Amino acid sequence: MNSRSRRPAAVLILVLWAIAILSLLAGGLCFAIRQNLAIANIERDRLIGHWLARAGVERAIAEIMDDTDPADTLDDRWADNPDALQEIELTGGTFSVPRDGFEAVPQAWYGAGDESAKLNLNVATREQLMKLRHMTDPITGAIIDWRDRNAEPELDGIEGGYYAGLGHPYNIRNGPFRTVRELLLVRGVTPELFYGEDLNANGTLDPNEDDGGASEPPDNADGRLDRGWYAYVTTYSYDENVNANGQKRINVNSASASEFSSRLFLEQWAAESIVKARQEQEFEHLADLLDVRRAPSIARGDASSDYYARSEDEEDQPITTSIFEQLVDDLTLTDQKFLVGRINVNTAPLEVLETLPGVDSETASAIVRERDAMAGFSSIGQLLRVSGITKDEFAELESFVTVRAKVFRIQSHGQAASGFAQATIECIVERRDDEPRVLYWLESSP
Repeated sequence: MNSRSRRPAAVLILVLWAIAILSLLAGGLCFAIRQNLAIANIERDRLIGHWLARAGVERAIAEIMDDTDPADTLDDRWADNPDALQEIELTGGTFSVPRDGFEAVPQAWYGAGDESAKLNLNVATREQLMKLRHMTDPITGAIIDWRDRNAEPELDGIEGGYYAGLGHPYNIRNGPFRTVRELLLVRGVTPELFYGEDLNANGTLDPNEDDGGASEPPDNADGRLDRGWYAYVTTYSYDENVNANGQKRINVNSASASEFSSRLFLEQWAAESIVKARQEQEFEHLADLLDVRRAPSIARGDASSDYYARSEDEEDQPITTSIFEQLVDDLTLTDQKFLVGRINVNTAPLEVLETLPGVDSETASAIVRERDAMAGFSSIGQLLRVSGITKDEFAELESFVTVRAKVFRIQSHGQAASGFAQATIECIVERRDDEPRVLYWLESSP
C-alpha cells in the first residue's frame, strides 16, 4: 500500500478516536448533569418538605389561637382536627400534625399536645417523681439536685462534683430544667428510660420499635408502645392565676365581705360568715370553704331572697358543693401571677393523673370516666363528683390541677410529593392573649 492510500485510513482512525473521546466526554457530561439535577431535585424536595412542615405548624397554631372555650379538653379543635391537620395537600406535597393519644396500641390523632397534661420536672415533688414508671430514689435525688440552687445533695442525690469528674465533664444546672431532653444529662437517666421504645418521640409504634432486637431501639415486639419519661414530663406548663374571663382571682384569705358579695354574688350573710371563719383560722385549702357555717351572730335573713339555691340541710352553709363548683375558678390562696406545673385533668393521661397527690390508678381511671361523661371538666371543683375523691382528698390535690392549657407541643411532618424527602418540626408554643410565642424549636430532615 502506497503512502497516498494510507493517509485516508489514518485520518479515519483519528476521526474515530475523536468521536470516541467526544462520546466519552459527552457521556460524562450527561452523567454529571443528571447527578447535579438529581441533587438539585432532592434539595428542592427537602426545601418543600421544610415549608410543608412549617405550614403544619402555622395551621396548628391558628387552631390553638382560635380556641375561645373557657376550659381546654381533648375535644377541642386544636387537639383533634384531622380535617385541618391530617395529610393536608398543598403545592408540592402534604403536611400532617399527629398527636400522641397515649394508648398502649396507638391510634391516629391529629392536633397539638397540651404540655399541662404532663408532669413538670421543675416543680414536681419527690413523691410525684417516684410515681413515674421505672423511677428510682437515686435518680429522683439527682433530678432534684440538678434543679435546686444549693450544693447540698439530696438523699441518694448527687451534686456538681460528680459531673465535673466525668470523662467528658459538664456543669450541673443548679437551676430549672430548660428542656425535657436536658434530663438525659442527669446521672442515671438513660435513653432507654427517657424514650422507652418510642425512639423518635412521635407517639407512634413504628416498625423499628416493634421488631425485637432487629434494629434500634430495643423493644419487646409485643405490638404495644412502651413510652419513656419523655412522653409524660415537661418543663413549660403553667397556669395564670385568673378565672376563665381573664379576671384576677380573689384571695380568700384577704378579700373583704363586700368583695365576696360584689364579685361572686354571695349573699351578705354568706360573705360575712366566710370572713368571720377566716379571722379564727386562715384557710389552708379552698376546700375549707365547704366547712364554713353561718355564725349565730350573723343574721340569716329571708332565704327566698338568696342568690344561690340551697337545700334545707344547707341553708346555713355559705358555700355548698354545687356553689363551690361554680365559684372555685374565681378563688385562690396565693397572689402569685403564674402557677407553674398545674396538671390539666381534662387532657392528662392516666400515667400523669396517677402522679397527683392521693390519686391511685383506680381514682385516675374514675377521673377519666367522669371527664369523658361530662365532655371535660369546666372547673376543678367538679372533681368532687368523681368517685373516690372526698373533700379532704380534693383539698390535697387542688393546688396541683387546672382545667386549662397555656403551652402546647406541635410535631409537624412535611412530605414532598416525590416521596424522596420529608421534614419534621417539633416546637413548643405558648398561647398568649395577643399572639403566640415559640419557646422551643427543633427541625430534622432525614
